[in-house]
Order: sequence, then structure tokens, then C-alpha cells
Amino acid sequence: MTTDLSLDMEIREVTGKKVKRLRQEGLLPATIYGKDFSPLTVQLDSRAFSTVYQQSGRTALIKLTIPGMKKRPSAFVQDIQRHPVKRDILHADFRVVDLTVEINAEVPVALVGTSPLVERGDAVINHGHSTVEIRALPEKVPQHLELDISVLDSLDKSIHVGDLPPHDDYVVNTAPETLLVSLSQVRAAVAAADEEAEEEPTAAEPALIRKEREEEE
Repeated sequence: MTTDLSLDMEIREVTGKKVKRLRQEGLLPATIYGKDFSPLTVQLDSRAFSTVYQQSGRTALIKLTIPGMKKRPSAFVQDIQRHPVKRDILHADFRVVDLTVEINAEVPVALVGTSPLVERGDAVINHGHSTVEIRALPEKVPQHLELDISVLDSLDKSIHVGDLPPHDDYVVNTAPETLLVSLSQVRAAVAAADEEAEEEPTAAEPALIRKEREEEE
């Protein structure tokens, strides 16, 4: 998808455990690579990256300004590393692409609309695959694929990859039979939970009776 997103990079000399100092200074360590592109270790402003990443995700192109390069390469955020507890972004990988060559990309599925059964409280959504792989030119990769779930008006209906409408900008690679969304009946789930709840006191009863007898004695 064509965007006006951009980021300024600086060549990074610090590597290994020493990058912790960069993060303390508000800088994010990153790596840039791609076909016919020599890998670079870089650093950039952490806040600037977070702002751009909120808009781009992994499916929107970002123009990179790199010292010593007249041409600004276009890249996707290929991967990010987060702190296991704080969830702060610790590192980012950028993949430079050739705008004239098609690529494969994982695109998230965004649910739109409302199922009548869900709206009435009679059913809940079951999520299948949350992404779909497509093949397209880099500038034609959509940020997400919208999936209208208002068609799910009965429990026997579901939506598979094959139900997605064809598009001129990309071809879907994921198998057509792959499940995206289905429904489950709420009453059945509630009844199962109630049944489990009713069984628990019965199992605990002997212990309670013994305790009462011991107190009486």
C-alpha cells in the first residue's frame, strides 16, 4: 500500500549488550536488509518509530533516509522484538523491497459488520486464521483485508478464505478451505458451564459432611 511514511536512520556502531545504552538514550537499534541490499545496522528515534509503526504495521511501505545514500529505499517492518514483561520495543528489522517485483505478504484480517446472532446474544465468534498470505507488488499490498461477518446469520454458516472476493491488486496464496470465522451457540456453552458448576458441590459434599461431624464430636 502506498503511503507517505518515512523514518530517518543513523548508522549504528554499537552492537551486542552495549545497545542497552542506546535504548536508555531513546534510540532504537535496528537492522536493514533485503535482496541485493547489503545488511546495515542502524539506530533511530524510538518515539518516531512507534508513531510510524502504529500506522504502518507490517504491511505499509516506509521510506528510509540513510546517511550516504542518495536514493531512499522502501521497506516493510519485517519483525520487532519486545521486552517480555514491559512489552517495550527493543529492536526492529526492516526488509528493503524492489517496487517492481511481486512479494508474498501476510495480511491481517479485520472483521467488519455484525452477525445478527451475535448481536442478539445467541452466538459468539470463533476466530480461525487471523492472517491471509497474498502475492502483490509492494505498493499494492493492503494493510488489512476486511471481512464482513453480517452474512453469518445462522450457526451453520462460516467464512473461509475461498469466500473472499477477488481483487485486481493481489492474488491470495492461502488455501481456499482455510477457516477464517465461524459461530458457536451461546446457550450450549452456558449449559456446559452450568453443568460443570453443578457437579462441583456434589464432589465436595463428603468433605464438608466429615468436617461437620468432626466439629460435632
